[in-house]
Amino acid sequence: MTMYNPQRLHPISYVTGLIDVIKQNFIVIILFLFNIRNFKFDDFGSYIWPGVMTLIFLVSFIHNIIKVYNTRYWIENNHFILTTGVFNKERKELNISRIQSADTTQSLVNQVVGGVELIIKTPSDGIELSTISKKQSELVEKEIKTLQHQMNDTQQEVASENNAGDNETTPQNLPSQSIFKMPFKQLLLMAMTSGAIGIALFTISPIVGSFSSIIPWEKLGDELSYIFKTIYLLVTAIVVFVLIASYIIGTCLAFIKYYGYKVTQQGHQLKIQYGLFTKKNITVPTDRLQGVLEHQSYIRKLFGYTSIHFYITSDIDATSGEPSDDNGRIMILPFIKRSQAYEIIRSLVPEMQFNTAHAGMPMRGFHRHFLIPTIILVIAGIVGWYFWSAWSFVIMAVLIILFVIAAILYVCFGGYNLENDELVIQKASLLNIKRYYFKLNKVIGLEIKQHPLLERSHLANFEFIIAKGDLNQYIGLKFNDVSNVNQLKKWYMRGDTHESI
Repeated sequence: MTMYNPQRLHPISYVTGLIDVIKQNFIVIILFLFNIRNFKFDDFGSYIWPGVMTLIFLVSFIHNIIKVYNTRYWIENNHFILTTGVFNKERKELNISRIQSADTTQSLVNQVVGGVELIIKTPSDGIELSTISKKQSELVEKEIKTLQHQMNDTQQEVASENNAGDNETTPQNLPSQSIFKMPFKQLLLMAMTSGAIGIALFTISPIVGSFSSIIPWEKLGDELSYIFKTIYLLVTAIVVFVLIASYIIGTCLAFIKYYGYKVTQQGHQLKIQYGLFTKKNITVPTDRLQGVLEHQSYIRKLFGYTSIHFYITSDIDATSGEPSDDNGRIMILPFIKRSQAYEIIRSLVPEMQFNTAHAGMPMRGFHRHFLIPTIILVIAGIVGWYFWSAWSFVIMAVLIILFVIAAILYVCFGGYNLENDELVIQKASLLNIKRYYFKLNKVIGLEIKQHPLLERSHLANFEFIIAKGDLNQYIGLKFNDVSNVNQLKKWYMRGDTHESI
């Protein structure tokens, strides 16, 4: 079989390599374009900087070409092997029995030529092939699953002999079950509520109106007044246009990115597919789940929609190229009715209850959320007024109000609920509400902070630590009642058993 002989990358890799070189040398190209404007053919000095920049670009490009040319991959002795390099040859081997997933990304160019980027991952390492043919990618994945199946049969030879025909119970042969598929209307609504440009447009209109009323148009001369009004209207129109255009573009980009989003389940793996111009196929190992996050903006809350993320653990950046905004945090359900979301995740994670948090934080900690920022802003406002304008006080007041609103939301909607070995922590900010769910056996640490002023007020801060990707995730609440924090400490130390707190 071809996979047992060294294979080359797809010829399109040279083109994608060129694109990568352009991205890496973007600043060099910009500097080149600026310098070329003042180029003089009869001046030797004019050739120096363009020559240096061209040389830098050519060296990067040739280096990439040689690297692509030297790259080989194949299967040997139950290992997936990759060799690459220019001056120093690198060889990486992955034990096929430890391979968790083979994810693909297909850009628009690759869709035309039939190429894909393939990322093969184990719990501790990974190999990225950019770019191979789609047919070759399917062959690689098929061969890996076949070998894993054979190794599993070898390890369980006795069981296989007694239960011939049970091969369908292996993870590789389990049927795929559709979990979620985003309808067109739902995708469009998600895209339209994905950004904050609309809020910016809503908030900027009264500011523009106030600014217009402050300017003393009547004290200006007719001609000067006309010029200022024209400039004012022009700037206002440009700002509004940019905001509207940004919102439309942002909506289109979100629509294109998550087009055709669907989730299927196969054994302990979730398969995520999405994308119009860039198609992605992601595999999420649910047996490495550490916690669940519900991320809900206030706009989506009004419509009853939410999003669900999984925290998984890995010794490498487990979310490279995935629908994720952080290492180890993977979006599973990007936009879905909240009731439907919990029906799905309860079936995916049956060992968790997903209880409701008890909202409400101690009011004696309310002012602590904005006291220090307020002091800093007041000082900054005075300095700004002295060196700039009285407008600094307006900006200061707006920011302080935002901090106060954020504190109100945090105190009113923040909270937690501990039942048996499962904890939910709810945090509210200015833009969204987050709910974290995790079990005791996934907690790897607890940090409690309390300075003398907090001690006097019987308050304390706490943060639980769970694994996330190749790093850690800190989840906690500020200015909580110290008695509750002590109960959480006992729970973590397994010195107490709670039915409910």
